[in-house]
Amino acid sequence: MGKRLMILSASAGSGHVRAAQAVEEAARKDERISEVLHIDTLEYTNMMFQRIYSKGYLEAVKTIPDLWAMAFDNMDKPWEKTLVMSALQRMNSQPLVNKIKEYKPDICICTHFMPADIVSGMIKQDQLMCNLGIVVTDYYVHALWLTDLFTRYFVPKEESRRHLTLLGLPPDRIVVSGIPIMEAFSARQSKKALYAKFDLDPALPVVLLSAGAFGIMNAADILMILNQIHSKCQIVVICGKNVKLLRELGKAVEADQEAVAAAGKAARNRYSIIGYTDVMHEYLKIADVFISKPGGLSTSESMAAGVPMIIWDPIPGQELYNAYHLLENGVGMLPDNAITIGYKVDEILGNPERLKQMREKALSIAFPQASQTIVSAMLANEGETPVKPFKRLVQ
Repeated sequence: MGKRLMILSASAGSGHVRAAQAVEEAARKDERISEVLHIDTLEYTNMMFQRIYSKGYLEAVKTIPDLWAMAFDNMDKPWEKTLVMSALQRMNSQPLVNKIKEYKPDICICTHFMPADIVSGMIKQDQLMCNLGIVVTDYYVHALWLTDLFTRYFVPKEESRRHLTLLGLPPDRIVVSGIPIMEAFSARQSKKALYAKFDLDPALPVVLLSAGAFGIMNAADILMILNQIHSKCQIVVICGKNVKLLRELGKAVEADQEAVAAAGKAARNRYSIIGYTDVMHEYLKIADVFISKPGGLSTSESMAAGVPMIIWDPIPGQELYNAYHLLENGVGMLPDNAITIGYKVDEILGNPERLKQMREKALSIAFPQASQTIVSAMLANEGETPVKPFKRLVQ
């Protein structure tokens, strides 16, 4: 019989869920697995707990980022996770515990630290017999990811493996897998067909912008920033579910281009303003530069597509570490100010050799097969018993 796999994510931001979906995609193609169940664990907690974990987190990073940075640092104390925090998580997650018991998984893979703590506690208390894989979804392993019992940790880079080893975790139980992303981001597609699909000119570079990088900035200010790109190019702006921004930015671009035409000038750049899309992977395949916040998944998807990033407004804490990873490897740039984003784009587009090197480096540090690595590693070691790490800090 095949194995029963349970994938546990949490919708505190979109990255944890997207990583879980990528693992699910790989698992459903593996004949050694008979059943797969992916759940958003916050749906199995009470309403107040959901608000604290999802909306509370999002509001904190948007409105009081300095306070969030302080909390991130204060909680980053290996093996000092308070009993109170674990108790609160378990007290508010009894429906989740019941769901896990009901499903009786052979393997649990967690893409968020909250369910990892729950499953680890259940194994420790002999309420559950399964192997636990923990998938870290940023380029830094915060102390909240550490658990008492686990079978495998899956980390994004070799330094993360060294980090966990120095904290006492058995090195043979740590796999440098990368962050799991959907296969579509690395699958081959005809660029010619994609240019035609999106009505773009294959002779001009494409600058792709995820408008969420600009937070609550208004349409006029966003357009002013983008108009500082002096390289002739076509700019695709993804507004996501922000219908107001989609409408206002579309009007602002139209008015700006009419003013340019009235002055007898030719428009330098061409704009495509897009709302929500489920084909972000296709836009990345034809992008030359990607302007975005450095979320763990966005970063990994961009690297798999071989697209250098212009990083803007990273969240203090995890996104700063993601930005450091990009900058350290020469596949990202961080402007001093929003108004110099265009200057950074020009630096890349104006130097074809540099763009080529950044593309090649991005592909070289990508882990497009992370999902398959994770699933295969958990299946290969299915007979192992979850192990307890040494609880000690480096002296």
